[in-house]
Amino acid sequence: MSFYQHISSFSDYLHSIRKLEDYLSFDIFFPVKWGVPKSIIDEGKIVPFESGDENYKGFSFVSSLNEKDVNDTINKIIRTIKLNKDREIKDKLFRDTIDKLKQTFEKNDLDKLKKLYFDFNIEETTLNDEQDGQIPDNPELA
Repeated sequence: MSFYQHISSFSDYLHSIRKLEDYLSFDIFFPVKWGVPKSIIDEGKIVPFESGDENYKGFSFVSSLNEKDVNDTINKIIRTIKLNKDREIKDKLFRDTIDKLKQTFEKNDLDKLKKLYFDFNIEETTLNDEQDGQIPDNPELA
């Protein structure tokens, strides 16, 4: 995949790309409600910065200037965006489901509601740290 194809997948969030000696810095603006997975923060190659817009927060994803590290960094950016978008969709689905459940309780009598049964037939999987609540709403970065 070309450099352009990689960058185009997150161009809506890209603020700038800078070369700093032997490093590349991808400066990204994310919505304030988004977070960065703890596993990426722990690697220490992320630096928060003020975006200048109260609706966005800035992160510099820093990479050594070599093909492997640049590709790894780009993949981390893409993964962070995907995880946050997935979380937004799940949150919306949850709110919509709660609204439908409220309507069901408002429209039906108690005898019918006592017979209500939920069967969640979702295949269980092992959760990794990104799926296990490690994307905080307001991550604390040291």
